[in-house]
Amino acid sequence: MENDFLQEFVQQATKENETRIADEKRKKHFQELGRKGGLKTKENKKLDKVISIRMTNSEYETLIKKQEKYSLKLSTYIRNVLFEKELKINEFQTDETLLQFGNHFKKITNLLRNREWNVFENKKEILMKIENLIELIHQYLYSKTQKNE
Repeated sequence: MENDFLQEFVQQATKENETRIADEKRKKHFQELGRKGGLKTKENKKLDKVISIRMTNSEYETLIKKQEKYSLKLSTYIRNVLFEKELKINEFQTDETLLQFGNHFKKITNLLRNREWNVFENKKEILMKIENLIELIHQYLYSKTQKNE
C-alpha cells in the first residue's frame, strides 16, 4: 500500500513538474518575442545617399512635366527612370474604373432584386450575367494584386 502511494505521489510530482516546465518555456517564448519586438517588421530600405546634379532650366522643366504626368515625387520618378522600373500609374486608374463599374453593377442588381421590375421578362438572366461580370472583375483585380505581392 505504501508502495502504491509512493508511486502515485512520484507520478503526480513529475506531472506537475512537466506542466511547470512547459509553462516556463511558453513564458520564455513570449518574453523572447517581446524582446524581438513582436512580429517581424517589414524590411525598410533606407534612402540615405544623396546625389546632386546640375541641369539647364529647359531640362528641369521637361523633367517636372514628365514627373507631374505620373503624379510622383521628383526623386521617385528619377529613381524609377534611372533603374528602368515600369511606371504603372495608368494601370491603377483602370483598376479604379473597374472598381467603379463593379460598384455600379452591384447597385443595379440590388435595384432589380428589391423593386418591382416586371417589365423585364428575363430578369433572372440579367441578374446572372451581371453577377458573373462582377465576379470576373474581382478575379482580375485580385489576381493583379497577388502578382504584385
